[in-house]
Amino acid sequence: MTSRVFRVMLLQLGVFATAWVVLADVEAASRVPAMWPAVGLVAGFHLTSPSTWRRWLMAGSGALLVLAFLAQDYPPALAVGFSASSIAAAHVVRRLLTRRTGRATLLDKGDVSTMIGATALGSSVAGLGYGATCALTGTGDPLLGALSAFGGHTASMMVLLPLFVRAPKFQPLAGVQERLVQSVILVATTVVVFVLADAPPIIFVVMPMFAWLAFRGTLREATLLLTVVGVIGTGLTAAHIGPIWDITTRYDLPPELAAGVLQLFLIDSGLILLPLAVMATQQRMSAANAARERETRERLVAQATGTAVITTDLEGRVTLFNPGAETMLGRPAADVLGSLLDTLLSPEELDRHASDLRALPSFAAICRASLESGDTDRLWGFRRGDGEVRSMRMTLSAIPDDDGGVLGFLATAEDVTEREAAHDALVLTLQHERDAAERLRETDRVKADFLATVSHELRTPITNIIGYSEVLEDGGAGELTQRQLDVLGRVDRNSRRLLLLVEDLLTLSQIEASELDIKLRPTDLRSTVEGALALLAPVLATRSLEVSTSVPEEALVGQVDPDQLQRALLNLLTNAVKFTPDGGTIEVRLSHRPPGNEIVVSDTGMGIPEAEQGQLFRRFFRSSTATEQAIQGAGLGLSIVHAIITQHQGRIEVTSAEGEGTTFTVVLPVTAPERPDHPKSPEPSAEPSARSASPA
Repeated sequence: MTSRVFRVMLLQLGVFATAWVVLADVEAASRVPAMWPAVGLVAGFHLTSPSTWRRWLMAGSGALLVLAFLAQDYPPALAVGFSASSIAAAHVVRRLLTRRTGRATLLDKGDVSTMIGATALGSSVAGLGYGATCALTGTGDPLLGALSAFGGHTASMMVLLPLFVRAPKFQPLAGVQERLVQSVILVATTVVVFVLADAPPIIFVVMPMFAWLAFRGTLREATLLLTVVGVIGTGLTAAHIGPIWDITTRYDLPPELAAGVLQLFLIDSGLILLPLAVMATQQRMSAANAARERETRERLVAQATGTAVITTDLEGRVTLFNPGAETMLGRPAADVLGSLLDTLLSPEELDRHASDLRALPSFAAICRASLESGDTDRLWGFRRGDGEVRSMRMTLSAIPDDDGGVLGFLATAEDVTEREAAHDALVLTLQHERDAAERLRETDRVKADFLATVSHELRTPITNIIGYSEVLEDGGAGELTQRQLDVLGRVDRNSRRLLLLVEDLLTLSQIEASELDIKLRPTDLRSTVEGALALLAPVLATRSLEVSTSVPEEALVGQVDPDQLQRALLNLLTNAVKFTPDGGTIEVRLSHRPPGNEIVVSDTGMGIPEAEQGQLFRRFFRSSTATEQAIQGAGLGLSIVHAIITQHQGRIEVTSAEGEGTTFTVVLPVTAPERPDHPKSPEPSAEPSARSASPA
């Protein structure tokens, strides 16, 4: 904080001192001061001052300028008008230089243009203010006064502002000794020119030296030297030494233009110095960045031992062969550089790629064709130094020149020999699996055809057996003894059981062939439930089971196939009877529960082990309980139930616990479901779909 206050006080003192010195040498007939270098210090001072201090510091600078004017016996009106104009110019310059980023910089050509434009606009504001002050106070020629103020402010800010802005920091090309010698020569030349020369234009011989400073030195040093040159020229001219101190008398110029030549010299020097210094620094920085990037690329290429990086010229001769390429291809770079990459490829490999891309069988021609077609990622077979052929996944790209042409080709490759071998093995395995799956599908189709054929063939003789059994039982072939009737009853029961099995096999064949015919029509579901119970009555008559039924009093209509739905309910009821010991209970409930109609069949039977419930609706599955209890069945009933309900776009849910019974819940949509042209019942998943269990 103390150092900042000290710097502020020092700059304010400099503003006052430089203004007081310059005002002492103003032509009495003009009274319009050049204000060099005071306004440059004011503008730079406000560029670097904290924003919280800026208003007070600007007022203080204005007050110091007024005080300097008054100290040199200027009328108060001129002192206030000139000072306010200079402060306004400094304010305009600061606003323009900081409007983009909040900080004035000289980092690129755009910043140089901004500074020149800001200086020109700020100096114009000062010129207008000085001209208006001259007009209002009747001092001199207002137009010439405005022109003189414009030149003085432009020269002052062009020279001094670069000292207060952020400039690029870069190591100069010239050494310390060279820059010191050049600085001495510049200062000495300035002194000689201003002391010994007589013609005003001779002072411009100093300007080319600033071009050398711009290229070989730094912007900050060149700006300091320009300030020194300006101070020397101003001081010698004020001391009536040099070619321009009496220029108004010699050339009969108005007094307002007395400092015009010196101002023009400083402005021209600044216009040469600023752009050249910034552009030269940018070029050096760009070259340094390019060199660093090149070194980084070279280091990355050298360290990429897992990737082969190869570059060639337009003829295919190798220009870069990184350590990764040496490792993968078993060849030192010294043996490969300068030779055609074709030597690492077999004629057959070149012919293969050339045939695919319709190019000549050379690496360079293949590269050009790959780039033209966009097919730049290909599999190549390279010969190692030991003769082994390795599979390389190579990506090609062009190396551009500065004019947009092609200098050569860049190839980055990865050894994928083992990966390709594993891929080929996987493809072969998958092909074997596809062949095996096809054979399984064919076996399944033959099995289905066999089941359908056998079922059709068996149904007729079994029907005949049942028919003739009924004829014998009715006495159509004579009276039978009771023993014969008992045997005939057994034949009839087993024949009917066999007929049911054949019917199940036929239905299974239809399901697998997507030929299960579901004919939907409005149906009172109560009749379907009652019909299934009626068909079960003969079986129930031989058992001691309590059967309860709960159906609505009013009709409950659904869009179903009554025959197929009745068959599904009969299978559920048959299972309940088979797996419920005598003395148990079977319950059937029909109700409407949104969003559908619900049929529940529950029993108090032996239930299903939890570990087996996920396989319940699979074909030919029988639970361990059914096997242990020697309960008859082929394991088809529930798979057929699932298929029928699915074709109705309904769902079947199950809950069961071993020793506690089983409950099946069938939910059917109220309206007719939209069905595909060839519906096929999906294979039930291994997991229960809704609640938590499944019976067998």
